[in-house]
Amino acid sequence: MSARGTVARVAAHAKLNLSLRITGRTENGYHALHTLFQLVALSDSVTVRVGVHGRALDCDAPAAGPDEHNLGWRAAVAFCEATGWDTGFEIAIEKHIPIGGGMGGGSADAAAVLRALNALAPAPLMPSALLTLGGQLGADVPFLLLGHTTALGTGTGALLTPLLPLEARAVVLELPGFAVSSKDAFGWFAADRDGRPYSGAPALLPSPPTWDAVQREAQNDLEAPVFARHPSLVQRREALEQAGAEIARMTGSGSTLFGTFSDPAAAKWAVAAAPAARVLTKTVREVAPIEVIA
Repeated sequence: MSARGTVARVAAHAKLNLSLRITGRTENGYHALHTLFQLVALSDSVTVRVGVHGRALDCDAPAAGPDEHNLGWRAAVAFCEATGWDTGFEIAIEKHIPIGGGMGGGSADAAAVLRALNALAPAPLMPSALLTLGGQLGADVPFLLLGHTTALGTGTGALLTPLLPLEARAVVLELPGFAVSSKDAFGWFAADRDGRPYSGAPALLPSPPTWDAVQREAQNDLEAPVFARHPSLVQRREALEQAGAEIARMTGSGSTLFGTFSDPAAAKWAVAAAPAARVLTKTVREVAPIEVIA
């Protein structure tokens, strides 16, 4: 049992891709990205207890699948193997981030588990080693481990350049009620490209970055192939624009759409107009700290 504590609770922030451009292929055949990551207040709640008998996972979303496929579970097993820490653990995940919505829900849970275990472990990993371990679990995990709320991601998205935080801004999430897998979205992109050139990298953002600059560069190259298969998303994005969103885009591989609002009242009205399909959140300027509670 760790002398540093036995229970830690972490808010696993969701992420947005304010921009996502596909610039080519990496050496290992994955799509090369240039993406602007941003954390939002919407989060899963992840609690990790160590020093118990056996290993268990309790996730309140059945759609998350069996334990061995859950990224939070896989993160815990990988951490124990990497550190040689032979501890039992119990993980409880309270889901709020849409599954298969392009907001990094599973990756956020994995990052939260890694952060929690590192806070409890008798021999914690150095930050660089923790980021490397996270990258083995998924391309979004390093950003969600980084400790910065805004960052540029290149390569598969795991090569990160932290940025100064953007001003906090209201965000309306449009939840269409179905999921899109990353594998499908990127496969559709490849099938539809038909030899057309890849996107170029966007212009450099000022330091600190501004929303005006982000708005000029915001695009998502996965929108076209996903919207072609799910045309209802076109109308949903247009509705966010009509409600006053300065940026209205699909995040990641979808299916969630987001709108950023400089006017919080307009964002509240947008949610009130479609309460069953929309969620109000906001961008954040600080990552929620780990709470060691026992």
